[in-house]
Amino acid sequence: MLERLFLREEESQNLGLLVVLGFVSGVLGFVVAEAIFPGQSSLISVLFAAVPLIYSLNQKFLEDESERLPHLPEVEIYLSIFAGLALAFAVLGNLRPTGFELQRDIVGMSGAAIQDVGFSMILSNNLTVFASILLVSMLVGSAGAFILSWNASVFGVFIGEVASTNPLVSIAYLPHSLFEMSGFVIAGITGSLVSAAVYRRDLTEDIWKDYAKLLLTGVACIVIGAVLETA
Repeated sequence: MLERLFLREEESQNLGLLVVLGFVSGVLGFVVAEAIFPGQSSLISVLFAAVPLIYSLNQKFLEDESERLPHLPEVEIYLSIFAGLALAFAVLGNLRPTGFELQRDIVGMSGAAIQDVGFSMILSNNLTVFASILLVSMLVGSAGAFILSWNASVFGVFIGEVASTNPLVSIAYLPHSLFEMSGFVIAGITGSLVSAAVYRRDLTEDIWKDYAKLLLTGVACIVIGAVLETA
């Protein structure tokens, strides 16, 4: 039922309800993971949270690719679901600190990077992540849902942990984090659209120029995020 609700609200562009559905999906994913695989919720909860998104996002991208719609609605849909998932993982990370060890390890590495690494290293790392998301989404269209859920879990646990100790510091992290996450989201969207285009054999020059512009927008977000992070 949840996947049908996602698809309905994606088609009607109901962004507020998509945030709520993303939050519900994140919480349910964690609850189910703890019930079936207790103590392994760091990754399993992310997988379960992504399951309701696979069908709806694939259907939405196939429809949008066939109709050649503008891409801003797709970005808004992704970011709305991402916001709901991130909020869920932020709350869950504070309620169950031991439930997200993997995300906390990555958060710890990110914190060290901010202190000790310069612009070029941060940009290189983020572009590597960007390229990885793009490639995986191109090869496996349904992977976009898992990538979205995973990024939301890392971002949510990170922001939730910082906000629990110093809310003002968490606000300082938001500008560059939002640009970086937007870039990663655009990578997932571009890869999924390319996957849909190849599936439909829609291989015209115009469509590839369109996707190239979308890709460059994502790279620009990554660059801006790195500039803000080291400013």
